[in-house]
Amino acid sequence: MSITVDIRGLGALAEDFSRLSRAGQRRVLRQATMAGARVGRDAIRHQAPVDEGVTRKAVVAASKRRNEPGTFASGVRVRSIRREDGRNPAYTWRFSELGTSKEPAKPWIRPTWDANEGEIVDAVRSRLAKAIDEAVSRR
Repeated sequence: MSITVDIRGLGALAEDFSRLSRAGQRRVLRQATMAGARVGRDAIRHQAPVDEGVTRKAVVAASKRRNEPGTFASGVRVRSIRREDGRNPAYTWRFSELGTSKEPAKPWIRPTWDANEGEIVDAVRSRLAKAIDEAVSRR
């Protein structure tokens, strides 16, 4: 489940991006990918099957800690939350999403992400433009 945004098609923004330092580029990429991940997070939280042990607060936007040089990845994950009933959303979400030997899959993460892909890409693009403008104006 990944969306690739190529900054080559953004004209002057691509030139401004290339003029930034590596640290500046990483900061801009992190801000842009996290903006998209937040849009996905909000949509997925709305679809979370609360009755099956998943808490909406457990669905979070997160960035990948280690990235390949020149790239940055962010996405959505279900984090561990201690619940009163003993269920851990980080463990139980996959049973509804992928199914079990006794229960069919009732996916809610992937279809929601796919349905909102356009909005996610738009959020990445707009935040990328804004972050590049902010970084270039600071110089």
